[in-house]
Amino acid sequence: MKRYIWLLSLLFIACDDGDPIITNFNFSNETPLEVCQDNTDYVFHYIDSETNEAISFVFSSPDFKTSYEGFEAPEPIVIPLNTSNRLNYRTLSASTDSNTYFCQDIPPSSPSVLEEFRSTTGGEAVIILEVFEQDDDDGVPAELEDINGNGDLFDDDTDSDGIPNFLDVDDDNDNVLTEVENINDENNNQFPDTDGDGTPDYLDNDDDNDGVLTRFEDLNAFDSGNEEPIINPTDDVNADGLPNYLNPDISESIEINAVRANEITRRFRVQIVFNDVTLNNVNNDQTVTISRLNMGFIETTTQENLVETN
Repeated sequence: MKRYIWLLSLLFIACDDGDPIITNFNFSNETPLEVCQDNTDYVFHYIDSETNEAISFVFSSPDFKTSYEGFEAPEPIVIPLNTSNRLNYRTLSASTDSNTYFCQDIPPSSPSVLEEFRSTTGGEAVIILEVFEQDDDDGVPAELEDINGNGDLFDDDTDSDGIPNFLDVDDDNDNVLTEVENINDENNNQFPDTDGDGTPDYLDNDDDNDGVLTRFEDLNAFDSGNEEPIINPTDDVNADGLPNYLNPDISESIEINAVRANEITRRFRVQIVFNDVTLNNVNNDQTVTISRLNMGFIETTTQENLVETN
């Protein structure tokens, strides 16, 4: 996981008498931003409850999303600052709720604005979207799903379905979820290997080595009369409760090409960085020149289905 660490930039405020005042905004890459959205129009915003400093970035972008599909992070989005895409900094007379203050067409009259700076045309905002955390929560730690041991989790795909094992809830594509196949057996083995072939069940698409794929031993899948099968090989059992797919003495089969849905949870972090920005004080001739400013970040959590490619 890549992490972007940015340094706060010094701000040079040019006053009327020509003597610069050096200061800095109280924001960083760890400032937790909130967002208002109206179609493709966005407002990122934050109010510091201790200093009553308020910062907001108003912009429009059809390309921006707080999450993405697939495994490769998208390229950063670069937004030029102008009259439509603008950075705004205020000091307020009192603290207030950031969403209440910014997510309205007309800001409330209270608290009052003590000082305000607005960006001019020129400079840019860079929006970086990265995966902060993702896993299939299948009971196998992500580091153990690096089967080839090369440190790259994305090139380990046991069932060749296009979904790497650490994001695949069914690593061997046998329609028995990995978390189910990793229930400790009678020998307290965390990763059972029913047929003793050296491949644990959760990576073995023929768990009992009877020559029939596990997902084809789901004999009652069409018993409901529906065209689409009810996928669950674990409920086809003998009188002793042993499922067919773990019983080498039963090799009856039915072809099933449907696969289980692959739902995972992912956390995304959006980082906003400004480069070469100039802000003007709305009440006087003061200007602020910023070489680089980290406004903060937004985090989102999604539950989504990763679709196999084969």
